[in-house]
Amino acid sequence: MARQSTARDFRAKRKLTLGDAPELLKVNEAGEFKHGKIDEAEETYRIETFGRIIALSRQMMVNDDLGAFTDLPRKMGIAARAFENDALVGMVIANPAMSDNKTVFHADHGNLTAAYAAPGATSLSVARLAMRKMKGLGNMLIDVTPRFVIVPPELETVAEQVLTEIAAAKTEDVNPFGKLTLLVEPRLTNAEQWYVVADPSNAEGLEFAYLEGAPGPQIETRAGFEVDGVQIKVRLDFGAGWTDFRAWHRVG
Repeated sequence: MARQSTARDFRAKRKLTLGDAPELLKVNEAGEFKHGKIDEAEETYRIETFGRIIALSRQMMVNDDLGAFTDLPRKMGIAARAFENDALVGMVIANPAMSDNKTVFHADHGNLTAAYAAPGATSLSVARLAMRKMKGLGNMLIDVTPRFVIVPPELETVAEQVLTEIAAAKTEDVNPFGKLTLLVEPRLTNAEQWYVVADPSNAEGLEFAYLEGAPGPQIETRAGFEVDGVQIKVRLDFGAGWTDFRAWHRVG
């Protein structure tokens, strides 16, 4: 649901979005061309460093006859991935203000169905229509294509029923939303809010970044000398932020 990027350093990462090229105008008989302009917007976020160290004494490792500690680096990697997911979902729930001083999901952005409705043909049609009519900075239609439906666990069953493709015997029984992919996110805490999202590879929305050259959690192991044991350190240079609102639509 988010696009991956990289950051060269720990300074604010600036994401510049250019608007559409200006509309072409007819050139008069004198051959005069009129000037146009391209609008732009800029969103920023920065990466930060996160990490932990776990120390294992020599006696602990010698007594580990079941080999539990050998799996520790993998578990630390899993914990780092969970931390990333917490941060991304937190950005969705927080609904922060963007550079235009309006929250990501806002009526003025055209990406919010304020009245809650469970996933269904009507509510999905409303969300899809809003995304299809989305306009860029230059007020040109950009035709955002829905790809995912993200729901809290409470809506998993009803969403599965709506999105399941069936072999229809009649035209009116065809499921127009069977190609959408369902994602169930247990970190979503509001049972009356769900999202329709475009493919992040095709439309900008939520983005996360790692430090250049260090993608994902970096795990290091060091043997002690003064202290008889081993230290395992995990470091994650990570940040996330919204770069555009047009790829997401919230219901509720």
